[in-house]
Amino acid sequence: MSLPKAIGKTTIPDAELKADRKKAKHYDQCGLGAKAIYMGGGMMPRSHYIPYGEVTHVYRRVAESQASGKGLLAPILYLVVRYGDGQEYQTSFHYLQDADKMLEDLKEHHPEISLLSPAGEEKVRRKEEAEKEIQNRVLSEEAAQARDELESARRFLEKRPSLYEHMVSAAKMKRRRDLVKPGYEIAAGLMLALGFVLLAAGIWLILHGGVGGTVIILILLFGAMLVFLMLNSKILPNRKTTRKALQREYETAREDMARSLRQQTDFPVPAVYAHPYVLDRMIRILEEGRAENTADALNVLKNDLRGMDSSVALSGDDYKQVVTIKPLFLVNDYQ
Repeated sequence: MSLPKAIGKTTIPDAELKADRKKAKHYDQCGLGAKAIYMGGGMMPRSHYIPYGEVTHVYRRVAESQASGKGLLAPILYLVVRYGDGQEYQTSFHYLQDADKMLEDLKEHHPEISLLSPAGEEKVRRKEEAEKEIQNRVLSEEAAQARDELESARRFLEKRPSLYEHMVSAAKMKRRRDLVKPGYEIAAGLMLALGFVLLAAGIWLILHGGVGGTVIILILLFGAMLVFLMLNSKILPNRKTTRKALQREYETAREDMARSLRQQTDFPVPAVYAHPYVLDRMIRILEEGRAENTADALNVLKNDLRGMDSSVALSGDDYKQVVTIKPLFLVNDYQ
């Protein structure tokens, strides 16, 4: 196996590098050794490295989730290493949990490395300043009443987690399917059919002969590869993931939520947006003085979410809240 390539200016002797990568903890395509961070490149996991002494920041970045470049749904997650005088190297992660565990490991063993982007650090600084302003701000009577209504609504919702979790899950699945173009589904279906044809042809040739064994093996391998790739691509729907099935699932979740909210007089947000995170962010908007009532706070939140795409650095609670609730707004077109 070839040794990983250095990304920065500092290199590690080959013998030390080989031993360090062998003992490194694996996190998806990346790894953390005693001497360096190992990053994936292309299809090769841990094929590049950066010694810790060069690293200044390691943080998450969310890529665009759809071809149009809009939205923050089912995002592609990257882990970015910033090193030297501002250069960056990023590797995609399939699972958020792996990225979180890697960042936790870095926090424990390398506290000198920032786990926020420079923009994230600036955002934290501004947030701390805003917190001080909020503590000193006296809300108007209207805003204070709106905050009380939202807090009461949040307590009501928190007793019904299955309802809002089901609605978020259904919204994500529906939106993900809506983003798959019909042409892609047709192409994937044809490729799957070709894979089965090749498998059938390979089996027929084995039974009847006529061509070399190598050719048969190649036909079978190519057919199996096509079938495996298409079945795991998530492009082709099954009985439960067709557009109609997912639309029904979302409508059921939405109706269940609306039925539950009838017990609460004058619930401050529409049932389609009934989630504690939505209410949390609306309360925050009121406390920041960006709105005076619940209707205006909801409109401000919609504008905030519209602007949160791949160019916006998110971290911590912001990231968790946005990726959770934005599908609710996307499937309803922010209405």
